[in-house]
Amino acid sequence: MMILNTTMDLVDAIVNRELVPFAYSGRHMYGQDCVACVVDEGSDMDGLPKEGATVDNMGKGYVVYWTRAEWTDGVQEYVDTLLDPSGKAK
Repeated sequence: MMILNTTMDLVDAIVNRELVPFAYSGRHMYGQDCVACVVDEGSDMDGLPKEGATVDNMGKGYVVYWTRAEWTDGVQEYVDTLLDPSGKAK
């Protein structure tokens, strides 16, 4: 079981899985952004927290998002320190 203390821990878990975190406004969020990532079809959520996750099917993959992990300017700055402009880990 994965226990997260902060939104930054969630971002770390996403990047450690070699996925790209991004701001997403999911169902019933009314314009609020939260942390999300895309998981390819046929892949699993190993290494990602399942508690609090919502999954939307996109046809050839899934958007996984955590509504309680608000995407703030600080989260964006943190992601910018982890990823180069192409979305690859530095």
